[in-house]
Amino acid sequence: MHSCTFELVVNILTYAIINKDNSFSQKDFKNVVYTEEFNNLDINDKIAKGCDYLLKRGILQLENSKATYYEKYKLPETIKINTDNYTKVYKDLSRRIILMHEGKDMINDTYEVKDDFADIIESVDFVNSNFLSDKDTTQMKITLSKILLSQNNETQSRYSLLTILQLLKLKSIMTIKIKNEHSEFYVSNVQFDHIQFNDTSALLFFDKCSLEIDGLESIIEIKFFDEISLTNLIDKSINILDNYSGSKVEKLRTFLKTI
Repeated sequence: MHSCTFELVVNILTYAIINKDNSFSQKDFKNVVYTEEFNNLDINDKIAKGCDYLLKRGILQLENSKATYYEKYKLPETIKINTDNYTKVYKDLSRRIILMHEGKDMINDTYEVKDDFADIIESVDFVNSNFLSDKDTTQMKITLSKILLSQNNETQSRYSLLTILQLLKLKSIMTIKIKNEHSEFYVSNVQFDHIQFNDTSALLFFDKCSLEIDGLESIIEIKFFDEISLTNLIDKSINILDNYSGSKVEKLRTFLKTI
């Protein structure tokens, strides 16, 4: 990540978790965490890059779109925290969440934040915005969910945290198989709701039940009941978008055509 260290990203997420019921700006974070670094000319850029990193992986979301330095960030509704309220525990949890994405021990100064995930996050947000009819929204959610499940994951887990967070936002109805060290679960026709991070594990909440996972590697399989190919779904979704207009529709259409 350009001019941004792993530790700073951890600090931003830790601050977000501590303030999980409130939104915050880059300035708020800087004033509390980096009060002794006001003379560091690079600190603002580093903080901006760190927030950008977390946004592009779906771990933070924007509450509004004011001038960059005063944009408000918050944890997504799909992330819940259930652990003791003191900074060391939150910081350890932040490291664990970030490493679910990276599968690395650190993010160094040569690591550049990519835009690989921005399109899918924006697409999910747009489909959730009630711009499309209910029927078309349902179809688009199925298409985006299958796109998420088709993406390769570079970490040791089959599914990335970004995939799980976006499936939660889509309220996707799935069949899921989970295998922990001492237990195994298989549930069908359940709707994703949110993920809760505990001290050493996490809980996936659905409309009918909740399942504990030791880590993302516990998720063996997520799938739909139907056997419609992703190509057919994308073609059908592009045809649906022909009935709508606007820049966001065009951006979503362009994204679908790149899959």
